[in-house]
Amino acid sequence: MENTENITLVSGIFEAEDARDILLTLITNNINFHTLRSFSAQERFGVSDCVSERQIKELSKARVEVLDELSLAKSLGCKISVDSIIRIQLLP
Repeated sequence: MENTENITLVSGIFEAEDARDILLTLITNNINFHTLRSFSAQERFGVSDCVSERQIKELSKARVEVLDELSLAKSLGCKISVDSIIRIQLLP
């Protein structure tokens, strides 16, 4: 039995504005998930979720990096190739 599955989430060539919408939506939704998760832990246990807090920091940094790349692409009049693959692996 194969225990790893690769699922294509996004694949294509986009104008800078479309790439911006797609990528920022993915990042923002992920940040919102971790923010809610950490808030829930804070409310239930009196301590925030350290994994979610770390993810929020990493995603916020990634957001800035993506915006920088998109800004450069837009200023140069370039299209953007985006490929996002999710790898799901079953662990024992």
